[in-house]
Formats: sequence, C-alpha cells, structure tokens
Amino acid sequence: MADSSTELTLKLQALSRALQQLHFHVLEVERLSEPGLTPLEWVGRLANDPGWAWLRAISSLIVDIDHALTAEAELTEQEAAAVAAQVRDVLFGEGDQRNEDFLSRYRPLLQMSASLASCHGEVKRLLDTIPRESENESDRLHARHLWAMRCRHRTPHGL
Repeated sequence: MADSSTELTLKLQALSRALQQLHFHVLEVERLSEPGLTPLEWVGRLANDPGWAWLRAISSLIVDIDHALTAEAELTEQEAAAVAAQVRDVLFGEGDQRNEDFLSRYRPLLQMSASLASCHGEVKRLLDTIPRESENESDRLHARHLWAMRCRHRTPHGL
C-alpha cells in the first residue's frame, strides 16, 4: 500500500531528526580527539578544514531533506525512496552513491560510541519504514532526478 504524502513527510521529518542526532554524536566522539578546541574553533574547522569534508555528506543530507520538506510541492513516494537510498548509500555503503571518504571515517567511530551506534540503529529502523527504490532503472533514475531538482538549492561547494 502506498504511503500518503503526509505519512512520507512525517517519516522524512523523523529521519532528518535522527540524522541530526547522529551528526551530533559523531561530533561528540570526534571532539574527544581534540579536547582543547573552543566551540568557535570547532565551527571553523567544520566549515573550512578540508579534513572535515567527509562529514558534509551527512550535513548535506539533512539540509536536502529539510529543504524538500519545506517546499510547496508534495513529496512523492519515489522521491522519498530516492532520498532513503541516498542515506543508505552514505551511511551503510549499500549502493552506487557510496561515499568511501565518509565510510572510512565513520565506521571506526561506531565502534567507539554506544550512543552513536544507537543513533545509527535508529536511522536504519526509520529507513526500513520508507519504500525502497524501484527495480526499474529508468524509474529509479527519474526519481533521483526529481530529488536532485528539489535539492538544487545547494551551493557548488556543499555545506
């Protein structure tokens, strides 16, 4: 049975919140490796240090989801499936949008923090409630294109 637009919106709002929590816990674990930095120094590093570019994969997902949820056009089931696939690819390395830079930094952090691992599990649980992408490549590419058009607000440099 197809999800209604309202149900999809609620699911993606929950996914965004879970990704925000995951992002927070990643920062908490990383902060342990450099305890002397002030909050302003942390923000500067996150925004400008190329060594932190790997974490922008999550930041971009959160921004894209939140931006899409504020758009006037209703989110389709196919678009929700496309964003869920993108999250799966980034966090779990499942598909063709896999991000090795992210995964190589993220996976060791999961071993270091029970709270991060718990957030990771919550994201997985939420993703399991969102429909999977179509097996038909044409349909899948079309849905990804529609999703990309919703996300076109991003700057060329990411977040």
